Amino acid sequence: LRSRLIAQELAGHGGMASLATSADQARELLTGHDDVWIAAVNGPTSTVIAGTPTGLAEVTTAAENAGLRTRTLPVDYASHTPHVER
Repeated sequence: LRSRLIAQELAGHGGMASLATSADQARELLTGHDDVWIAAVNGPTSTVIAGTPTGLAEVTTAAENAGLRTRTLPVDYASHTPHVER
């Protein structure tokens, strides 16, 4: 059921990316982006963000410009965020 709902309702409307930074620095990068959230904190220098494709692109570009390593995750919805509430 979960997979079916993801495919029918969420797929293609978001994404996720890993940032090699702290949750605090990730929060700073998210300032002004109400369509991107911290989805997971995997360690002191590993934070996953999720949100709309446009918002993710803007935040990951800002992170890369700040010298941070980013990696887009192979997910096409914003898991672990309010984006999946619907």
